[in-house]
Amino acid sequence: MNAVLNQELYIFATVVTAIFLEAAPFLLLGSLVSSLIEVYFSPDRISNFVPKGRFTGLFFALGAGMVLPTCECGVVPIVRRLLLKGVPSHVAITYMLAAPVINPIVLVSTYVAFRGNIWMVIARAGLVALTAFCMGLWLSRMDPLLALRQEATLNDLPAHDHGGYDCEFNHQSNGRSKLTGALLHAAWEFLDMGKYLILGCFFAGLMKTFLSDGTLSIFENNVFLAVGAMMFLAVMLSVCSEADAFVAASLWSFPKVAQLSFITIGPMVDLKLLFMYSAVFKKHVVLALIVIPTVIIYVASTTLGMIIG
Repeated sequence: MNAVLNQELYIFATVVTAIFLEAAPFLLLGSLVSSLIEVYFSPDRISNFVPKGRFTGLFFALGAGMVLPTCECGVVPIVRRLLLKGVPSHVAITYMLAAPVINPIVLVSTYVAFRGNIWMVIARAGLVALTAFCMGLWLSRMDPLLALRQEATLNDLPAHDHGGYDCEFNHQSNGRSKLTGALLHAAWEFLDMGKYLILGCFFAGLMKTFLSDGTLSIFENNVFLAVGAMMFLAVMLSVCSEADAFVAASLWSFPKVAQLSFITIGPMVDLKLLFMYSAVFKKHVVLALIVIPTVIIYVASTTLGMIIG
């Protein structure tokens, strides 16, 4: 009995450690890049380049997400400032949903996590882009300030912080102080998001080690349950976009479309984001930010699952 338990604990520890060591470099790199961009490319600068057209603005936002990546928690205060600067709602919100996923770091991490499965990378980027685009269309006629809560329009609204270091911060004009600020921000972000990665690795290890084949077969044979379960896990675990693909890929018993739903819904709707959305946006916007991505991703994933069998 003890020998069996020790063997299971050894497998559990090995799985957790392996997933974390694979994902941690991408989390660190993502934290560093997003922090550098946040320091050197302020919302004030970005707002000067935003096109005013409806569809041109949406495509601009998707493109900005590719070249100006940022973490899920960091992008919310950035978007609040963009809206205060008068950036159209559809541009700001589309960027908010796209930036944490449609960028080279996250796409490469997805490629590595799924062992070179380029179709998973394309499907993730495409589904996130589709969801962000649809969300932007819904907001295309909304005044930027009308999307924000009254409290969020105040200049002294506190930003989300990483252990005491704000996502929105001021820097002195010299390059050294900006670089130091970016490195400090990256360190806090890595530590803050690291706990969610550890939680995801821990849960994946539990499932792979202690869940019976009979229990998993319920989800393996039913795409509707599998997608729903993985989406729920993504929301609850709140793993960052730079590392969530490693957690999803480790749950190999689930269908690929269920793994896809995990890595697409998480960066747009999870527990930490729900609190931040509620602090910044009005209730009807928060509701849309929850319902629209959830419905699109669930329907698209289950439909894809039925098509590919």
